[in-house]
Amino acid sequence: MTGTRPAVPLVNVRGNGRRKETKDWKAGLWALVFLGPNLVLFLLFTAYPVVYGLYLSFFDYSVLTPAVYVGLDNYLNFFQDPLSAKLIGNTLYFAIGAVIPSMILPLLIAVLLNNAGMTRLWRGLYFLPLVTSGVAAAAVWKWLYARDFGLVNYGLRQIGLEPIDWLFSLNWAMPAVIIMTVWLLLPFNIILYTAGLQEIPRDYYEAAQIDGASTWRQFRDITAPLITPTTFFVMLTTMLGVLFGGFDTINVMTQGGPLNETNILIYDIYQNAFQYFRMGYASAQAYLLFVVVFLFTILNWVL
Repeated sequence: MTGTRPAVPLVNVRGNGRRKETKDWKAGLWALVFLGPNLVLFLLFTAYPVVYGLYLSFFDYSVLTPAVYVGLDNYLNFFQDPLSAKLIGNTLYFAIGAVIPSMILPLLIAVLLNNAGMTRLWRGLYFLPLVTSGVAAAAVWKWLYARDFGLVNYGLRQIGLEPIDWLFSLNWAMPAVIIMTVWLLLPFNIILYTAGLQEIPRDYYEAAQIDGASTWRQFRDITAPLITPTTFFVMLTTMLGVLFGGFDTINVMTQGGPLNETNILIYDIYQNAFQYFRMGYASAQAYLLFVVVFLFTILNWVL
């Protein structure tokens, strides 16, 4: 007796395959519908300006006159400009002076906030600057630094010190801007460090306490190594915030003065583009700044 095998329902298999392909096609179509507007806006307001800025960096273009191709002259002119050395020095001074305190202070505060004894009130007070815009904060700090009626100089007078013309002093203008910038960056970095600290298992600290490890040794051997990814992210975002976000602060408080003492590269780019209408030269400056930030990011990633 010869056995027979049931016929395979090829029609159903093919039908299921077609239905699956139809579902996948519809899912892809809906994804495109939802992503389409964002993609168009990204291409229009991000990708196109970036590419066009690179294109402009090879031209002498001042909006009112036709663009003239100059090759690498804009880049070479930057390194030959006597002001460029001042801009680079100010930018490094501003970046180092703002980034290092903006990493150390938030970490120390986050360690305190991570303590169960800290109330929600104290945590809320530390986060207040986060809801303040950079322009509004700079305007308030400009008033605080005022020579005759500012609260900072009022405090100095109360302890017998002479008032300082903070924003018009060659020695104090940049430190004044750095202090305000650090204050503005604190809340966001505190949030990042607090999240990183809460990911560390408490068992590690309990075991260290049983072994008699001091608070400093617990921080050195447990906390610091385990929050290294958070520290890298904080350093990167803070550097970007300082280099690209410092424009608001300087524009409101000092306008790059006195005598270019607070003029950093991002503010000079703005001046060349929208005050002197040297669009090609400003584009070259912007790409040089981009290259520096990119190399800094890669270096920190490798190390």
